[in-house]
Amino acid sequence: MTEEAREQIDDLFARVRLRLLELRQGDPETVAELKSLVSQLEDYVERLVIDSLRLKSLEAKAGKVTQARKKPRGKTGGK
Repeated sequence: MTEEAREQIDDLFARVRLRLLELRQGDPETVAELKSLVSQLEDYVERLVIDSLRLKSLEAKAGKVTQARKKPRGKTGGK
């Protein structure tokens, strides 16, 4: 996941929370429920971001192993 994507996600959650603050005066119960749901969504997204970073790290490690295996080995012994 790119830094730009993470910033966009953070910005989206910030905008949702701002809208909830605006709504609070009119319907506090609904806002409380929505805030709870947004918090749950943030937790899921955070886990997805972490999993994405782990996957990217594993892919990079696998790529290094693959590159190391492709390198020709020097000849030992022989005339």
